[in-house]
Formats: sequence, C-alpha cells, structure tokens
Amino acid sequence: MPTGTIDPQIVDQTLRAALRAPSAHNAQPWRLSRIGDGTYLLWYAFADKLLADPDDRDGIIAVGGFYETLRLAGEARGLRADFEPAIVGHGAGINLGVVTFSPLDADPDPLAAAIDDRQCNRNRYATTPLPDDLGAELRALGNILLAPHDVAGLVSRASILSWGDRRFVTDLETWTRFVDVAPDGMTFDCLRVSRSDAIALRVALRLGRLPGWLAWFYAQRDVHLTRASSAMAVLTVENREPLALFECGRRLIRSWTLINSRGHAWHPMSVVIDQATVADLATLIGGRDPVAIYRVGKPPRAAAWSQRRALEAVLVPPPA
Repeated sequence: MPTGTIDPQIVDQTLRAALRAPSAHNAQPWRLSRIGDGTYLLWYAFADKLLADPDDRDGIIAVGGFYETLRLAGEARGLRADFEPAIVGHGAGINLGVVTFSPLDADPDPLAAAIDDRQCNRNRYATTPLPDDLGAELRALGNILLAPHDVAGLVSRASILSWGDRRFVTDLETWTRFVDVAPDGMTFDCLRVSRSDAIALRVALRLGRLPGWLAWFYAQRDVHLTRASSAMAVLTVENREPLALFECGRRLIRSWTLINSRGHAWHPMSVVIDQATVADLATLIGGRDPVAIYRVGKPPRAAAWSQRRALEAVLVPPPA
C-alpha cells in the first residue's frame, strides 16, 4: 500500500462526493467512523434497514456501492482509497472493513472521470438494442442481459405482490417524501410520480396494502417501463455472505457508471427480487442467484437529481 502525505481537503471532497452513491429507497445505510489519520471504519447501519430487506441484501450492496463510489471519486481527485475487509456484527449494524486513503500512485481508473455523473433515470427509454460494445462490457462486469419482454410478466407479478406486502408498503411510508427536496428518502420529482400514482400511494399507505385488482392496475406502470427499455440486466452472486454482497455492490456501481458514461440510463426493478418472483428469475438465468435487476436504455430526457444527507450525518463515532 502506498504511503505519503494526503491533503485533508481532498479527503473531505472525496467523502462528500461519495455521498452521491445510490441506495434502495435512498435510505443511505452507510456510516464512516474515523479511526486514524486518513483511516475510516466503513459499516452498514441497521437504523436505515428496510423491512423488505430482511437478509440485509440491499443494505450491504448499497454500502459496497458507496465504497466503489468513494474509490472512484478519490481517484478522480488523485487519491487512493484501499479497503481491508473485516466483518463484525454488532447491535447497531455490521462493520464491513477499513478504508485507508493515500496518494494515488498510478493512472486513475477509467471510470473515475464519469463517477460524478452517475444517475438513475426513471423515464421510458428507447427500445433500440444496446450498442454491442456496451453490452459486452456489461457482461464482463457479470451482468446477464435479458430481453424486456422476457421479464415483463415477472415485473407485473412482483409489483402486484409488493402492493399487497405490508413490509413494502411500510417502507414506502417510511421513506417516501411528499416533496421535491429532502436529504433522504424518495421525492416525487425523482420518482416521476403521476397524479394516479400519488393517489395509489396515499391509498396504500392508508390501508397498509392494496386489494389485488387495484394492485394489478398500478403494477402496469412498472410493466410499461420495463417494456420501454433496451434490456434488463441482472447481477448474481455465488453466495449471500456480506463480502459477496459488498463486491456485488461495487460491480453494480461500475455497471451504472459505465452506462451513464455512454449516454444511456438505468433504473432498478428490485421488486422482482424482493418478492417470490426471485425464484422464477433464477430459473430464467440458469439457476444462478440474482441479487440486483435493472432496466437499461437510451433516455429521452434528463432526470432530476435526488438529495443526500450531509457528511456530518454519516461520519459518526465508532459503534460500541
């Protein structure tokens, strides 16, 4: 590991840039605890755990994505961020490892220049095929690319199941912000919520779930978005141990950053994995274990930027 003097201001800039990392429901479940000069403990906080994520899959993947965002943001600024895994569970969450900053002693990662532009886009996409080179690079990152029409039925069933799942609806109640600006959670401008969607959401939150016929009606939005895509991408893991999920989060960020750097867009469709439909998806991809699924395509317009918490909210004392 290289050694040398690092500029605290560059470290601070890198940490703040890393806050742009994505997470399910924009829950931002990562925490950093300073344990030495240029050294931080990185951990997953149960305070931001989603009810629909009982095995912490989404949470740990998000922290892996946070680290990869941090690493790429650092290299764009001449800073190296090494990660040493050290899995330790405790009452407040799960320690994943230690991040140590040092001067960058090599050329930056090719994706470093694009990391600040990584962004989710929930609009409909063009249905033209992905460029061959982009598809090949996504496959090299471990993505399995599926035709949207092969997944649309699963998306419909998963969405219907989700609207009837009290865990899913409770998560929506906890993390939906009925405003356009908030430091966490999902705001309406980023969700692209229509008037009918807003009505459905308010009804669901009031009832705790939706009846089947109404769930089907509102599930069609997800189906239409799925069909309005060039491809559906799936990432898998060999096992669901914390480090495997953490590394999957890193591959997810690299995939999404690559997609944005090529003028394309992405949008998670996690309900397929959060519901019993995950078994059907696994069968569709040859029995592998899927942990992330998302749309890919060429967007017709830019998307709104979601907000993030201040650095001071995630830079906390080490857990007891």
